[in-house]
Amino acid sequence: MIGLMKDIEDDRIIFRRGIVGNDEDGTPLLINYKGEGYRVNDTAVSLWNMCNGITFQELVYEVLRISSDDESKVKKSLLEMLRQLKKASVVEIKKVKENTVIPR
Repeated sequence: MIGLMKDIEDDRIIFRRGIVGNDEDGTPLLINYKGEGYRVNDTAVSLWNMCNGITFQELVYEVLRISSDDESKVKKSLLEMLRQLKKASVVEIKKVKENTVIPR
């Protein structure tokens, strides 16, 4: 997890990749560009939806607005979830070049 933390420093932006779908029983799926689907819960889909060109700290703030957990717990949970989403190729963490404007 330390490697991912280094990977999402201030100059990194998180982008969602792939699409959301449902399997036969209605369980949400995150489907990567290879067509591989991963069964997830609604929380994972909500987090994935927030990854629209957001920094890790902005993501932490968004989750803290709707969570009763403390910041360190939220950061730890988000790092683990992002690690799994990155491994599934449904989020990408990119370094932003200096003087790049991120459209919102």
